Amino acid sequence: MLTSTVPPDLVDEVIETAGCREQRRRVLPARVVIYFVLALTLFSAADGYRPPGYRAVARILVLRWRWLCHGCEIASSSALTQARQRLGVKPLQILFDRVRGTAGTSSTGSTFVLGRRLVAWDATTLAAPDTPANAAEFGYHGQARNPTKKPADSYLRRLGSTPLIRLMTLIDCGTHTVIDAAFDGVVTSSELTLARRLLASLTPDMLLLADRNFTGQDLWSHAAATGADLIWRAKKNLHLVPTTHLPDGSFLATLPTRREIVRLAGARARGCPPQPPRHGHPIRVVEFTITTTNGHNTRTDEYRLITTLLDHHHAPAQQLAALYQQRWESETHYSFLKPRLLGTNTTLRSHTPTGITQEIYALLITYQALCHLRTEAATTANIDPDRISFTLTLRAARTSLYQHPTHHTRDQTISDILNEPPLTRRNRSYPRQRRPTFTPYTPKPRRQPRPPAHTHHTITLTPSQTTNKITKQRLN
Repeated sequence: MLTSTVPPDLVDEVIETAGCREQRRRVLPARVVIYFVLALTLFSAADGYRPPGYRAVARILVLRWRWLCHGCEIASSSALTQARQRLGVKPLQILFDRVRGTAGTSSTGSTFVLGRRLVAWDATTLAAPDTPANAAEFGYHGQARNPTKKPADSYLRRLGSTPLIRLMTLIDCGTHTVIDAAFDGVVTSSELTLARRLLASLTPDMLLLADRNFTGQDLWSHAAATGADLIWRAKKNLHLVPTTHLPDGSFLATLPTRREIVRLAGARARGCPPQPPRHGHPIRVVEFTITTTNGHNTRTDEYRLITTLLDHHHAPAQQLAALYQQRWESETHYSFLKPRLLGTNTTLRSHTPTGITQEIYALLITYQALCHLRTEAATTANIDPDRISFTLTLRAARTSLYQHPTHHTRDQTISDILNEPPLTRRNRSYPRQRRPTFTPYTPKPRRQPRPPAHTHHTITLTPSQTTNKITKQRLN
């Protein structure tokens, strides 16, 4: 399954490009180590308690390859750890650059809308083991960039339990394949910072959907300069003055620059009437409400979209309003990546920043291979990729590793996936809610030295008073 998307020839080319070819004959050459790291992410959620150990994954690979290479032996966990350290990050980074991208056409689902490929971007967080190296590199949730400016007690309360990495991906909404990705620590990067690193992957044939957190003149102008069309949700406090009302209910306006926002806010404070900005980007605004009825309960939500599609004949407002729900495909993408592939624990296994970076690239490569397998199965059955279960695809990929390579081929794996009934997507009837931030537990005092790991226990037997009284009576 992995060698179809990541063939050995590509792995050897990446190894030569990265310059990490072994200098002598080893039991664990660089090619085997790359596939071993990918297998670690493939079987990360195989055990509900914790990710499987190094030797458990290596035993699966030896079971798969023993018909191809005779005399395979399972290396120790220490040898596998040292092999990962020798490999480094660069080979996995180059390999991800080679395999990332789209994997579908208009015949495999609702990938193309209005003649453009529908894409979306959003960010999430991945937890890393709580080690001093990971804490110094990535930081904790809510941690201040300059903690000396805040009181010590407030600083301690804002720290999370584990270091976090913020991951942002640009995906294809139809196939959920990763077009590009960027990640960094939660302290040093934000969603807007990572979004600027993904601008180079936008092309003129794309239609980008984004949440209201990304709306701003700077990022909007840079994203529009790539030639891609944009449909982003806007916040309620963003004042947009209509310049032209269109027949479909939308209107044209100007997205103001940061300086214009300050000037117009001062004008409104002085009681001046609303006026359009002097400088900014021309946009089209679509305002609508969504009424959700669930039994006897009715809920109404207000939405406001801004887009670069100014022609209301080519892109009617009703179609744009119905199209915004596709942005939730990015949330579905993260539900595939984290709880299903990575596991419900959603904590990476490496204890060093280099290992964490290597593991994230391997996680994205494995996820990309699974999306290619899922899309190929949908193309074979001529159905939408959303009708194919990602969990079923993951289980079929794991099962294929236990079979003989000449008896269980990729076509057989696709046949096993299609033997299951297709999925039927249901409408979400419950509103999204944020988890409570309070916790009854006291945060760990990280600035204080931790107790030693090795302890000594002393057991002292204390005889009861009844026994002492009986002994005294007998002596008397």
